[in-house]
Amino acid sequence: MGLLDNRTTYYYFKLRNGEEYAIKATTIEINTGIMRMYRELTAEQKEFYLANPTASVEEVVNCRLIPPYVPPASDVAEYARAKSQDFKDACISSVSVTAMEYAMANTVLAGTSINYSGTKHYTFAEAKAVMKRFMDESAAAMDLYDRHASSIMSATSREEADAAFDAAMAELNV
Repeated sequence: MGLLDNRTTYYYFKLRNGEEYAIKATTIEINTGIMRMYRELTAEQKEFYLANPTASVEEVVNCRLIPPYVPPASDVAEYARAKSQDFKDACISSVSVTAMEYAMANTVLAGTSINYSGTKHYTFAEAKAVMKRFMDESAAAMDLYDRHASSIMSATSREEADAAFDAAMAELNV
């Protein structure tokens, strides 16, 4: 068997459906210049494949086993959702433009400013500055939320959700 092993070459190749891959061991050398769907495994990939014969082609090509997906327990998933919502609320609250400032600036820009007694009205330039600040801060807050939400939501334990939430909050409060 040892002599045969030395002459065996391992390839990965596309199946006829063109989407799936498979591994082939053969003593007949395949010319990968002509048979372009075949790629010879490197020595490291061959060693990995022989040590892990049930590994997928992707795992063999990368020489790394992919751990099976284990969905988080429902209580952890609910906890992560709540933490994600808490972070979203914190992001929204981080916008310094108040609802009153927004409304007043919006009415000036829309040309529908109502004269409230004792209330200072914005000039057009001031209203534009308030709206720009609102838009910039809102966009930054939602970008931050988008960057951290998936790490919070994909937590597999409460501790992991807390750590992701704490890291997100630390960046928000910088």
